[in-house]
Amino acid sequence: MVHGFAGYFDSTLYKEVHLGIEPSTSTPNMFSWFPIFFPLRTPVCLSPGSSLEVHFWRCFSPSKVWYEWGVASPSSSPIHNSNGRSYWVGL
Repeated sequence: MVHGFAGYFDSTLYKEVHLGIEPSTSTPNMFSWFPIFFPLRTPVCLSPGSSLEVHFWRCFSPSKVWYEWGVASPSSSPIHNSNGRSYWVGL
């Protein structure tokens, strides 16, 4: 049963210069970025080994930035957080 997705990032900036918040490789003492949880309005039931396709979009307007997401398969879901309705960051 899939209820949502955890969002992290992990980046190699240059050679050995690393920056990230993924728990197994997180940058020590990083307090300026935090993980995000992308919930699904309706959980998706999957069999072991089956695939799930999800699309994420980073959207923006002159005053805010937000993410939208939706399940594409095995069955499609509505777009979540449309127009930043539930969560956004002001610019």
